[in-house]
Amino acid sequence: MKYFLLLFLFSSVSLHALEIDEKLTVRVLKSTDTRKTLMLNRGSEDGLVEGDHARFVVTAGVIARGVLVKVSPTRSIWSIYRLVNADFIVNDAVMTIKITPPVKITKDESQTIVAEDTPTRPVGDPNQLGIPLADGAQDVGAADANMTIDESEVMALEDVTIVEKNVEVFTLLNISGLAASTKSDVSEGKGSYASHHIGIGAELYSQKERAWYSRFSLTGAFNVMRLNSQSYNGVSANNDTSEFEFGVNWHPGTMPSQTNRFIPYVHLAGMIGSTKSLYRDDVTDMEREASGATNGFSVGFGFKYYARSGFGGRMLFDYYQRAEKFKEDDAGQSFNRTVGGPRLLLGFSYRF
Repeated sequence: MKYFLLLFLFSSVSLHALEIDEKLTVRVLKSTDTRKTLMLNRGSEDGLVEGDHARFVVTAGVIARGVLVKVSPTRSIWSIYRLVNADFIVNDAVMTIKITPPVKITKDESQTIVAEDTPTRPVGDPNQLGIPLADGAQDVGAADANMTIDESEVMALEDVTIVEKNVEVFTLLNISGLAASTKSDVSEGKGSYASHHIGIGAELYSQKERAWYSRFSLTGAFNVMRLNSQSYNGVSANNDTSEFEFGVNWHPGTMPSQTNRFIPYVHLAGMIGSTKSLYRDDVTDMEREASGATNGFSVGFGFKYYARSGFGGRMLFDYYQRAEKFKEDDAGQSFNRTVGGPRLLLGFSYRF
């Protein structure tokens, strides 16, 4: 039974892998200065397998040949062992790769001497370069088996995305810790003049970056807010609110899996929770308290930033509005209150 399962899994992988002469349209996400190592926007989901050999082709002809050295579901890193025209290999260039048989190693040292092209431009629009292909743009043969892989160049490109780490935990904070004291001819009192917003949440991303929903993420959080104030005569008001938040983030520009880049996002969320408000006058020794339920919404935009390790930070600038419906207080009166306005929240995060 065990051998049957292994055979089944092997067959499944083999059926999904690309065959010789199959073609695939790709985009260059990142390249080293030498053009000897490339990261493409295709991976194992597209049938690519570590060890695949391919020709890189544009409209004018073959521009390079390489071998796949590292692969993830949506990314692949290629080591280029023959450059025909390096100037066509630039970031965001779109081209076709054609799967080929592995090159055969020759023992004739005189055949291993190959004049390779070198890049003359670090960047540029590949559709407007207008550079003719170098001589020998035909398919390469046994003389091009010199496949030295520069591990430092591979390390420079791998893990520039963290698409596999699609679960994130984060905090959002806004804290002011002021204190106040009041003194008059007849009384003296001390109190708080502080506020805080502490949010702890989680966000779920897609692992399929080519799906239409890959730019959206689902988010949920638990927020605790407190606002304390004191008037000139010592009367104080304390407001405590706890709420659950559920929403969605949209990343219109940069994909949310990119590292070492600022990622803009649009935020929309709804909230439900509870609140408690306390009024206290130390001069007349009067105190009243009321509690109630809340509901609200938040709409805004912000930026995220991730390191390759998964640690990151975020900023959110939003418009927040909350409706509070209180039960009867100690005096038998009931009140409704609306709180709203702009906020700026900062926090840290970790993706795993």
